[in-house]
Amino acid sequence: MNPAADSEKITAFIEKTPQIVPESWCLNCRICCRFPDTEGVQTPAWSRQEVGWALQERPERQGWFQSTSGSPSLTPRLKSCGNGFQCPAFEAEANRCSIYPVRPLDCRLYPFVLTRDASGEKVFLAMDLKCPYLEAQGNSREVSDYALRLSRYLDSPLGSEYLKANPQLVGPAFPEYVPVACVAAIANEAVRPSVTRPHPALRPLTLSEAGLVQEALRLRPHLNSRYTLAGLLGWMDLMRLWWARLEGELCLFAEQGGGFFMPLPPLAAHPNLKAVEASWEILRALNQDSAVSRIEALEFSSVKGLDTLGLKTERSELEYLYRREDLAGLRGDRYRRQRWAANRCARELTPRVRPFEAKDLQACLSAYTHWAIGRHQAADRPYPKALLRDGLFFHRRLLMDAASFGLTGLVAEADRGLVAYTLGGWVSKETFVVFLEIADRSLPGLNAFLFRELSRGLENCRFVNAMGDSGLPNLAQNKISYRPCGMVWTETAMCRTWS
Repeated sequence: MNPAADSEKITAFIEKTPQIVPESWCLNCRICCRFPDTEGVQTPAWSRQEVGWALQERPERQGWFQSTSGSPSLTPRLKSCGNGFQCPAFEAEANRCSIYPVRPLDCRLYPFVLTRDASGEKVFLAMDLKCPYLEAQGNSREVSDYALRLSRYLDSPLGSEYLKANPQLVGPAFPEYVPVACVAAIANEAVRPSVTRPHPALRPLTLSEAGLVQEALRLRPHLNSRYTLAGLLGWMDLMRLWWARLEGELCLFAEQGGGFFMPLPPLAAHPNLKAVEASWEILRALNQDSAVSRIEALEFSSVKGLDTLGLKTERSELEYLYRREDLAGLRGDRYRRQRWAANRCARELTPRVRPFEAKDLQACLSAYTHWAIGRHQAADRPYPKALLRDGLFFHRRLLMDAASFGLTGLVAEADRGLVAYTLGGWVSKETFVVFLEIADRSLPGLNAFLFRELSRGLENCRFVNAMGDSGLPNLAQNKISYRPCGMVWTETAMCRTWS
């Protein structure tokens, strides 16, 4: 270990942070470096190395900084200015930073910020829409591409190392923040607490146990997307997964927000009430009889007999099932709108369609970021925004591990590069699940075109499961317009006495 060499690496890491906001915008801004009060949680966080840079030129700047209890980070002592406060390094008359060449990473990142989710375990790169530049340009392809480049830059060993020295760089979320990328290395190595087994019977479920899970999933046929590796392990960055052998069956448990539940009933060739009972006892112990205990994605055959265990069931989200030949042909008046949109896209855009490859990862994530920014700005409720945030992790995991999950798909390219992608996998021998579908919203008919192309390529498929609508009315309306041949229902089991 060489402290001097390590310090030089961190210095280079900070100095080479990519920038995007033009200087002219910054010099005319009246928002940066100003704060409504002295306790503002949006004040920049400094590492001790960065403080050293500021003091190197003028040691009397020592009075600029204050320490935070329990953290190695330091924050500036704000000084009064008019109706608020400002950073001590800020020169109000010139509207400039007096230490701009040695400003900390927190300032270099802005108007992008690092923020935690509600659990405190996941870290996002987000846009702060208070910035006039992002307010004007936030939905541009340039900004979404930059956001992905910046997240890759931060999602590195040096990024994780820096955060350990300056943990306050990751702050809480605010309504004006728009998550644009997940920063997995920082989340996993610097923020997430060490994993301990919550119950003697439980073992951590990782990608190395994928074969074990796949074998259990194949014990009997299914239609619901949850009964796939992608439907289960795709969420592993948003929740901890555990497994146990109970009464001879594989039982899966998920931990999220401090509570535990079962994402699936015990995986068995035939329903096993003894395994359900053993699993429920573990849930009761883990959750201390809290109402968070539940068993999700119960199929009809798994519901029988649960009342004898003191459990009741409620219908949960449905999924839309289509005949593959209907989606591939789009024939007749009932598909007139979709056929017209797909044909228009093929005629006017002439997209180039090819199979998804591992090399497409970054281009697909950039497409998701561009799509999500637009959706986030249009959303008027917290729930759709939360879905977009969680989608960052789900899409990233499935795109990264597509081969391990047995997923295949398509990408569409235009003159500007990759403009759409879709990815799915088999839940049974004749049913294919579409897990991901993202298309540039500025290109009319691209969604309809790509959905048709994917369906045409599934020659050995009888049914296509397009998953659920997440309770979003517009998404439900669109899925209904494709004329599903059936709905895939599942139920959730909970204690009979809970409402």
